[in-house]
Amino acid sequence: MAEYYGVRHFSPSCSLYVKDFLDRAEPDIVLIEGPSDLSGLIDALRDSRVRMPAAVLAYTTEAPVRTVMYPMSGFSPEWNAMMWAFHHNKPVEFCDLPSGCLLTEETKDEEIPQAESVYSRLEKATGLDTDTFWEYRFEQSESYEDFIAALEEYGKSIREFSVSDEHNELREAYMRRRIAESEEKYGKAAVITGAFHTSGIKGVPYSEKDKKLTEKLKTVPSKSTLMPYSYYRLSSRSGYGAGSKAPAYFEIMFKNKCRGVPENTPAEYLSRIAAYQRENGFAASSAEVIEALRLAEALAAMRGGRAPALSDLRDAAVTCLGHGSFGEISLACASVEIGTRIGELPEGTVCTSVQEDFMHQLKDLKLERFRTATAQELDLDLRENLRVKSEKSAFLDLNRSFFMQRLIEAGIHFGTQLSTNQDKATWSEKWSVCWTPETEIQIVEASLNGDTVEESAKNSLNMRLIGSEKLSDTADILYRAMMCGLPDCIGNAASAVQRMAADCASPSDEGRTIGTLSAIVRFGNIRKLDPEPLIGIISQLFLKFCLQAYNACICDDNAAEEMITALTAVYDACLAHDFLDSERLKKILADISDSDIVNPLLSGYTCALLAEKGDIPPEKLSELVSRRLSNGTPPAEGAAWFEGLAKRNRRSLIGRLTLWEKLCDFISEQDDEEFKSVLIALRRTFADFTAAEKNDIAENIGEVLGISTQQAAEIISAPVTAEEQQTIDELDDFDFGDI
Repeated sequence: MAEYYGVRHFSPSCSLYVKDFLDRAEPDIVLIEGPSDLSGLIDALRDSRVRMPAAVLAYTTEAPVRTVMYPMSGFSPEWNAMMWAFHHNKPVEFCDLPSGCLLTEETKDEEIPQAESVYSRLEKATGLDTDTFWEYRFEQSESYEDFIAALEEYGKSIREFSVSDEHNELREAYMRRRIAESEEKYGKAAVITGAFHTSGIKGVPYSEKDKKLTEKLKTVPSKSTLMPYSYYRLSSRSGYGAGSKAPAYFEIMFKNKCRGVPENTPAEYLSRIAAYQRENGFAASSAEVIEALRLAEALAAMRGGRAPALSDLRDAAVTCLGHGSFGEISLACASVEIGTRIGELPEGTVCTSVQEDFMHQLKDLKLERFRTATAQELDLDLRENLRVKSEKSAFLDLNRSFFMQRLIEAGIHFGTQLSTNQDKATWSEKWSVCWTPETEIQIVEASLNGDTVEESAKNSLNMRLIGSEKLSDTADILYRAMMCGLPDCIGNAASAVQRMAADCASPSDEGRTIGTLSAIVRFGNIRKLDPEPLIGIISQLFLKFCLQAYNACICDDNAAEEMITALTAVYDACLAHDFLDSERLKKILADISDSDIVNPLLSGYTCALLAEKGDIPPEKLSELVSRRLSNGTPPAEGAAWFEGLAKRNRRSLIGRLTLWEKLCDFISEQDDEEFKSVLIALRRTFADFTAAEKNDIAENIGEVLGISTQQAAEIISAPVTAEEQQTIDELDDFDFGDI
């Protein structure tokens, strides 16, 4: 009694003809492939305020979150069937396995890889890619009867060359059960599923075997929601049952089919490519569009199509509008074929509290315009705006920053912070903001941690705090809590930092913590945080660091890198805060720079720190340079010292000609094997220097050697000699173990 309509998801022709199918079938109920327990979401999808694309999403309520998603567009046959049922006052329901069953780890849909295997065989047989074959044989069909007959054969072919699996058998048994139950309740059913499944359920009655198979389904606790979707995401999920390779193009095709002018699609596609090119400063004439259309028609005729398919249009566009280069029109193709359309759902449609809160915050903070698939920059000024009357408006950007930071902490990727400009302006932030369907999924996942974005971020920070064992990690959590504007988390993290600061910690850990807390004190006020309680903690840690720093610098190279980070943080904190004894730190730095027993990388680096602000007398600096870059210093140590020296204030170093004289003498005194180890260290040292800095250094060395700037340039740009190449080749086999 039931009527069956097999579809290819996101096919314009399937969408167009589904209305004819339903008109002819005159069903009492419409059944559509989708989780049967989520039929209650269908009415929301048919709301007049909905802007497609959108998706039905089900997710597990326990971590790790697993999801199952059914995206639809305005040219999805399933959505058009829903709208037909709405206009004809007919019930419509999903008929696939319940979402809790689809989300079990044991039930993994094998349809897609099987289908891909079938499509690969199809491509070999026809010499056409799957999408082109579909367009030629189905989208260009001019008869409903021919289309239906061809579609049925298509489903049978896919099934014939696919391997049977238990999951699909279970799904189809359940579909047959739902059909039988629906017809018993309503009467005649019209069943709309993927062509693969239609071939397996059409004409197959519900049996006792089906009943036993579907009586006790294994499920997991789950929830569901609707979510806006995007054409970009549809294209990235391209494949049978998963998405559409070119949703914006197929939207053009569908609209032209609905208007009765499908022949307009090729010209419209090419015209839009040309329009995009002209809008973005490229030449694209009407004559080129006409030539491209003629070429596309010729290509289609050669390949067996009645009219151009997308592949024909793309090839013609590359030739005529891209002048042979796809790169010239790649952005135009992305715009016309994929597009930036993003769906919208009315307030109250989404079903999780975090989703509702997210949408409310966007509206309240005037960020709705950023909910697009195109990345946009957001500049924030966190200072109070004194030109407005209300407190809400005065601190709008600060509250925006809190919201964006909380999203990050909640695991929701809606914005990426590009820079904070903390060194120049603690009140400035720059963000890149872009909405993706993944954002919506992450919002759903965040609901496991709380009912709002703020609560989810707060719980995430608290969980990190519980698991934090290092002082610097705890300080980072405090920093994040400050950035998110979460007073409770700030209090908990500050107390934890204070407790851990009293216990033993490594100097490198203390140094990093001082740097983090210093940043909080420096711009905590702008985020309405009283930094006063942290000053005592910083002072306490600073004292401990000063007592331990010298001995900590007697270390291996790995620990030396960690100490450089710590020394930098403490040095910068002293420059920023008067309450720290900077003179005490300078004395410690001087002791380290003068020591022969600390790691030479650190003695060089501390020397650079002292030289940066003129805190080392010129004669002492000359003495250190002479001592470290002398024949009496082991080559590896001398090279490491220079590497440390070059990590800070390069411009000042480049201007000291005596330094380069000593370096030249130091290198020239090495024998061949010593030279190789020095060369390795120097190459590492200069790897991060800019081209301009390297040129200045070359000029300095040229002056030391009595070579003019022009001669130095000629030497640098000259081809590598055979002897030099031999040295380079030998370095490939060099033992780096002691470096």
